Amino acid sequence: MDRILNFEYFLPTRLVFGVGSLNRVGEFAKSLGKKALIVTGKSSTKKTGLLDRVIAVLEKNGIETAVFDEIVPNPLSSTVDKGAEFANNEGCDLIIGLGGGSPVDSAKLIAVVAKDGGHCWDYTGSGGGRVPKSALPVIAIPTTHGTGTESDPFAVVTNTETDEKIGVGFDQTFPTISIVDPEVMKTLPPYQTAATGMDAFYHAIESYINTNHQPTSDLLALEAMSLINHYLPIAYSDGNNIEARTALAWASTAAGICETLSGCIANHSIEHPISAHYNATHGAGLCATGPAFFDYIRPHTKERLARVAQIMGAPESEIDIDRLSKMSIELIHRLQKNVDIDITLEELGVEKSMLGRLAEDAMRTMGALVEVTPGNLKTKDLERILEMSY
Repeated sequence: MDRILNFEYFLPTRLVFGVGSLNRVGEFAKSLGKKALIVTGKSSTKKTGLLDRVIAVLEKNGIETAVFDEIVPNPLSSTVDKGAEFANNEGCDLIIGLGGGSPVDSAKLIAVVAKDGGHCWDYTGSGGGRVPKSALPVIAIPTTHGTGTESDPFAVVTNTETDEKIGVGFDQTFPTISIVDPEVMKTLPPYQTAATGMDAFYHAIESYINTNHQPTSDLLALEAMSLINHYLPIAYSDGNNIEARTALAWASTAAGICETLSGCIANHSIEHPISAHYNATHGAGLCATGPAFFDYIRPHTKERLARVAQIMGAPESEIDIDRLSKMSIELIHRLQKNVDIDITLEELGVEKSMLGRLAEDAMRTMGALVEVTPGNLKTKDLERILEMSY
């Protein structure tokens, strides 16, 4: 025990996990409303037939549906506002987020704006920090094993007018029910498999290093990292491997619980402006900055990084904490190389002249995550990490 424990545990979402669990969506929706707005993207859930399958199950259980399919990667606050207006015009009393993190995050915020009013950006720190009093119930159906949004209250949204990407989270934005069916993730292409899997990995490791770590998040973070380290290369090579998909689905959900209980740290603060300015894939951005970030803060968290190395395959004979902590960085690189996503900021298209601006944006928009990062980081430290990642 490395400190005196004080913590809270609050996770009101009902998690329904397992192959075939999607078939129960109608059963749960009946208890929440009469007409569901399905929030999704323009193509993937249609191409795979998943959207039609969900509509059919809902209609079989007497639930009317409307579809809002305008969600894009790195979802926009303006789209959330449009979705909320559509939900109210259609008389929807239930929101279903169907897809990756972007549709589920958008569903959470549409549920807030539709019920509580105002505009989406009002609820961000940059937009005034409005706190919702209520929201429509949300069913989350993730189709990727990355964001963990099915088991946390957080939603990330981008304002294209200010080039800001900010995460928000309230008690009202927990999904009421989350249905995690690994079978629907089998169609995830290799690149998205890698990017979302590494997103979950960074949720886990960041919560483990967070100064607010607690017993439950520690256990789940180590479990998630171990599973991702073993199964992500398998799923990357064979997307139909249901054992790997199931392990990664649970790892993502577990890492999402870690986000709820302990939270991410400054690596996420650094990445969000990269996505905001360059529309980069979030998981890829985390991979670009992650190894340098953890190497930079390593002197302040050697013991925990040593444990990360141990669960990622460090030799059992190695017991030196300093060497193990250095090895953790090497093993993160190895994992990223195994799924072809060990990249640099330059390869993401980031301009070197922008590194100072990105560091300032990270501290201004998501400074709260910097505060719970070991090492008492300042803006100049974030800029140095970005330079090391370039």
